[in-house]
Amino acid sequence: MITKGSRVIPVAMFATIMTVIPGFLVGALSVQIRSDFGVTRAVYGWGLGSFFLAAALGSAVLGRTAQKVGPRIQVVAAQLTSAVASLFIAGIARSFLVMTLALAIAGLANSANQSAVNLLLSQANLPRLGLAIALKQSGMPAAAMLGGLAVPAIAVTVGWRWAYVLCAVGAVLAGLLIFRRIERAATPEPTARRQSIRPVTPPGSLLLASVGFGCMAYAAGSLNAWLVSSAHDFSGIDEGPAGLLLSLGAGMGVGVRLFFGFRLDRSERSPLLMAALLSSFGGVGIMMLAFSSPLVTIAATVLAFGCGWIWPVFTNYGVVRANREAAAAASGVTQTGVYLGVFGGPLLSGFVIEWFGFSAMWLATAVVMIVGACVTAIAASAFDGTIG
Repeated sequence: MITKGSRVIPVAMFATIMTVIPGFLVGALSVQIRSDFGVTRAVYGWGLGSFFLAAALGSAVLGRTAQKVGPRIQVVAAQLTSAVASLFIAGIARSFLVMTLALAIAGLANSANQSAVNLLLSQANLPRLGLAIALKQSGMPAAAMLGGLAVPAIAVTVGWRWAYVLCAVGAVLAGLLIFRRIERAATPEPTARRQSIRPVTPPGSLLLASVGFGCMAYAAGSLNAWLVSSAHDFSGIDEGPAGLLLSLGAGMGVGVRLFFGFRLDRSERSPLLMAALLSSFGGVGIMMLAFSSPLVTIAATVLAFGCGWIWPVFTNYGVVRANREAAAAASGVTQTGVYLGVFGGPLLSGFVIEWFGFSAMWLATAVVMIVGACVTAIAASAFDGTIG
């Protein structure tokens, strides 16, 4: 892929936001959507998780597909698929089961987009790959921040379905920008060459990293899914401010990701070890959410998001840097763990809330986060020794 960094980075970030936001919205709008469909938190966990379960099932395959067809085609297809799924949720889904199926389709679109965007950045000959990945990964908390803002701005005024209409419009726009602004490679690699590309990192190390990333993603998914409900039902914060609290936490995630992104390329520290260290502090923040005090909840949100959501910058950078030519294939494997974690987080933590309450759920989630940090630290050396 031959293109200008000034073009690829902002459109990659926009494309990232538009395919992941349908999944984040279902967490931010949980109070309104559960009330509309009349489902329990445990059942609602399936809706939250379906987006990421589908992404997990498709991630490795779609990562290899991006290596074959090229990132430009796959990103455009992912955006259009996400737009169709969002419109379906907004206009047709009149049962929770139908909405869950539409979210699964949106999840597949997200996994196709994520691996393809990683390949797009790795092929763009960017002078600061770490900063580019940090900007791209900032799209995740940015999507959560928009989801939080959607509560007072859209859900409690004109209805939650309109948030998905805006998702569809944004995804179509992102697809058009990718199609028009990202140039096709001047001399495309032969098909045989593209199919022969394999990750440099050994498969066992990719799988181990996938487990560590999955545990950290479990905690991050639970945090995004249940923060608004916990703040409202457990800590006594009103609906609107609870949504704004999610935006505050997500905004912290954006700021911290960019802070480290500007330093990432010049750092000699292991990216995966940094991810593990910061995630441990994020686990402490999640643990603090077990206390129902509104003030503690606010402080815990800042710490949990500020440290517990920074790790994807380091992990994606470590994986892509070590496997530049096979960035989509390598990240397709590690992202499988991420998606399984984000799937399991809302689902299992929803059952824990029903059985034991919010306090027990946050404590258990913090433990999973710290375990993930330890596994990631063990896998780190495999991504630092070889750069390919």
